[in-house]
Amino acid sequence: LEHKVIGDNKKRLESSVRHALEKYDTVILTGGLGPTKDDLTKHTVAQIVGKDLVIDEPSLKYIESYFEEQGQEMTPNNKQQALVIEGSTVLANHHGMAPGMMVNFENKQIILLPGPPKEMQPMVKNELLSHFINHNRIIHSELLRFAGIGESKVETVLIDLIDKQTNPT
Repeated sequence: LEHKVIGDNKKRLESSVRHALEKYDTVILTGGLGPTKDDLTKHTVAQIVGKDLVIDEPSLKYIESYFEEQGQEMTPNNKQQALVIEGSTVLANHHGMAPGMMVNFENKQIILLPGPPKEMQPMVKNELLSHFINHNRIIHSELLRFAGIGESKVETVLIDLIDKQTNPT
């Protein structure tokens, strides 16, 4: 597990994503999905995975209807928020504009989520977790509590089980 904060710098972002892909099966990125020139995340990831950005029509309709309901003119750059990486699984954003997405790349998964917590948190809860549950990506775990026995003794007793683990958490 690793946590990094990367500014609006395409080279640093690309380097960090490539480094994470070398180490991890799942890389989660938040932010950088919006309409401004400093929103680099989906553009950078698309370049890394060799895919184009395409308009997600349901997202575009949602964005257009938002501006229409507000009685505001939609500036051309807002259309950028409906861009998703070709072939990705789109995660609907019911609390903001830009959708999230999941991209499969070289047997790894890159997840892009919006930056604002009021958008990202419901997306994780309502979109992302259900996807993992439906695709059996949740690791089953149990909490074991021991009393009156030291950690070193527990390891000695359970060493065969510990050595057989392929994905300990």
